[in-house]
Amino acid sequence: MMRSNSKRQALLAAVEGGGTSFVVTIALVKSMETQDLTTIPHTSFEILHRATIITTTPEETLKNTCSFFSKHRPANGFDSVGICTFGPLGVNPSDQITFGRILQGSPKKDWRNVDILSPILQACSSIDGKKRPTYKIDTDVNAPALAEFEYVTKTLNKPITSLAYITVGTGVGVGLVVNSQPVHGMMHPEAGHVPVVPLNGDDFAYSWGDRSPFRGRNTVEGIASSVALTERLAIVSQLTESSAFQNREGLKDLSDDHPIWDHAANALANLCVTLALVTSVENIVLGGGIMNRGVLYDMIRERTRELLNGYLDVPQITTRKGLEDYIRPSIWKKEGPGLVGALVLAQLALQEKQEQELATEQLSAAKDAPSVAQDSPLYDTLQQQTNYKYTTWTQLALCSGAFMLGLLFGGVSRRNK
Repeated sequence: MMRSNSKRQALLAAVEGGGTSFVVTIALVKSMETQDLTTIPHTSFEILHRATIITTTPEETLKNTCSFFSKHRPANGFDSVGICTFGPLGVNPSDQITFGRILQGSPKKDWRNVDILSPILQACSSIDGKKRPTYKIDTDVNAPALAEFEYVTKTLNKPITSLAYITVGTGVGVGLVVNSQPVHGMMHPEAGHVPVVPLNGDDFAYSWGDRSPFRGRNTVEGIASSVALTERLAIVSQLTESSAFQNREGLKDLSDDHPIWDHAANALANLCVTLALVTSVENIVLGGGIMNRGVLYDMIRERTRELLNGYLDVPQITTRKGLEDYIRPSIWKKEGPGLVGALVLAQLALQEKQEQELATEQLSAAKDAPSVAQDSPLYDTLQQQTNYKYTTWTQLALCSGAFMLGLLFGGVSRRNK
């Protein structure tokens, strides 16, 4: 996991916003050498304060979230803030209308167009309001994907450039890191809604699909989410809809060999196949409440291998050990990958700020210095910048000269005709 460059231990604020609860956290960034029992494993985060806020109305939930940070903030505010929340979420900072807000397409009607970012930043700023912390905001699946990616590349030192994080709960979400960066594009990945090949004879359709792609029919979320699984169970058990909703927690009491898990494993294996074929992703991490059913991991791995049908002839798919490493649970299953993801967002934002400040200081020092030693790295950097500028202006001059000569001789040629 990344380390802070600052000598003073940085103070981070983090929010994991979910449909059931908001987990709010304040943590110090410690050196890896000073870890203790309060440090999250495989990280440099020491938890100072943590609370779980039940998700109710947007107004009440955000008020309680902000009150937590206001209560614990120092006079100068927090150094950095990381926020990950359910989507769809505005993650494009150049779009001032939607950035930091839940988008209009959200199935959570009360949360549509709600500004998540602004009130939390205000609560984490200095008491006098003059100093605002640096920050990052992303989805509750992109942030864990980034955290898992940091763990694999920084702690395990494996040279991968891509990772997918899948959460399976009330819905199914997918976070993607490709070329070492979280994927945003038009918005952010919504791969939980991709279509799947259902098991033979399956004609189930779940009720939450009205505003979903394919109307939720034969999609990953429409088969593997807790809502879909409970509704399927209600049909099998001949329960009423209200009884099915109340019985959602009862999924955990089903036996491992219940047929309902075959449908879940098949849908999630279809998703893994799609990710492997479309993005060639190098690691797939599964989390969320449904994945507490441990037997699902081997079922998903085996079904993934079957569906790929030998097409990807790579050890990650063809060997048992490769599949176990390729499709795996989160390293922070106990602590919560969303919480760690929010803290990683805050830490990355702080590191980027520190790197920017360092570059500014170096540039300022170079301008003020009468000369720079020719054997220093800074001299090489400045020399490269100078050569680039010289080459660019030379090319422009040559092009301009060629253009003028073309006009001149072209005019002479026309006059001689």
